[in-house]
Order: sequence, then structure tokens, then C-alpha cells
Amino acid sequence: MKRQKHTVQEVINLTPETFIIRLDRMNFKFEPGQYVIIRIPDQNKGREYSIYSGVNDDYLDFLVREIPEGDFSRYLRHLKPGSELDVEGPKGYFILDEKTKQGHPAMLIATGTGISPFHSYVKSYPGLNYRVLHGVHFGDEAYGRETFSPGRYLLCTSRRDDGDYFGRLTYYLKENPVDSQMICYLCGNSDMIDEVTTLLEKYGLPPEHIRTEVFF
Repeated sequence: MKRQKHTVQEVINLTPETFIIRLDRMNFKFEPGQYVIIRIPDQNKGREYSIYSGVNDDYLDFLVREIPEGDFSRYLRHLKPGSELDVEGPKGYFILDEKTKQGHPAMLIATGTGISPFHSYVKSYPGLNYRVLHGVHFGDEAYGRETFSPGRYLLCTSRRDDGDYFGRLTYYLKENPVDSQMICYLCGNSDMIDEVTTLLEKYGLPPEHIRTEVFF
């Protein structure tokens, strides 16, 4: 598996818990939806992160949530420009199928930082026919909302009524059935994926129209 050093360009703080770490692109090639393992040079410590940037960007972005007990995420947050990290990959198969790339309606369903691969999809393929359903706790967790077309992104907030819908995204889906012809991509915690998959099956979506990636 390919592993090479990349230089930190910037750490962009988004909320008290989340940030973007931006690395130089070098010659790194990937498909939107793939992930890498970021490692501290000369150590075996590493964590998996989905690629947040698009294929045409000249940098590599990763959306990171700092875990209070997580030494690795805290280490990343306090890196200075010019620091080096090892990047191993790309890996994974959570990529768009050809029907979606050609305009078939798709719903992108995420919780928290599970929005990362969808951000990469939309930056890489501007012509997608998509809707995003993003479940978070608070409105300031609408990571990358400006990248998504107006009217195609719906934010579900469960702790405070400062999004587009007050409640968990599963509540929204129970109130708003999904057409059985839709192709759905799910990324986030396993509980959400299990619950949403059950709902989508109830709405008649075939298994091949439900693509999943457990994010944490």
C-alpha cells in the first residue's frame, strides 16, 4: 500500500470540536468517497479519515472531530504549517456508481463528520442530481454547507432548533418517505445506518440502491 509524506499547509478550526487539516496534494490520486490512514512519521500510530476535498483541488483536506480522550486528534489539531504526516492509501469502495454520476437521483445521508465523502462527491462532480440529509446536534455543525447547492441540503438538528428541521434525521425520513427509485448513500454511526436502512427497505428500495459506510 502506497505511503508517502505530506506537509501540513493549514489547520482550519470550524467548531470547538472540529477542524480541517489541510495537506499538500503532491501527486496523490483518489476517487471521491475513499479514505486514507494518516500516521505520525516514524510511528505506527494511525487513524482512518475520509477525504473531504475534491479531486480537482490542489490540496488534501480531512475533516476531523477532536475526541476528548483521543491523543491522535489532539495531536493533529495542534500541528503547525510545515509539519509532516504520513498518508497511506487511498483505500475503500464508497464511491459513486455510474448511474449516479450520469444524473440518477441520489440522496446523501450523513451524521456528523460522516458528511466528508459527500463533500468530496459534490466538489468533484458538479453535475450530480442529489439531495443531502445531514444530522447533527447543533446548527454550527453544518460542515461545508456552502459547497452544496441551495435547496439540496437539509440540516437536521437534534439538540437545538437552529437547523432546517428540528429532530433526528430518522424522524425526518419517517415523515418524508423516499422514492424507491432513489439511490441512497449512508455515512455515519452504525445505529443511524441500521435504522435508516430499515426505513429505506420499508419504502421499497432494493439492496443495490442502499450504499453504506460506517464512519465511527
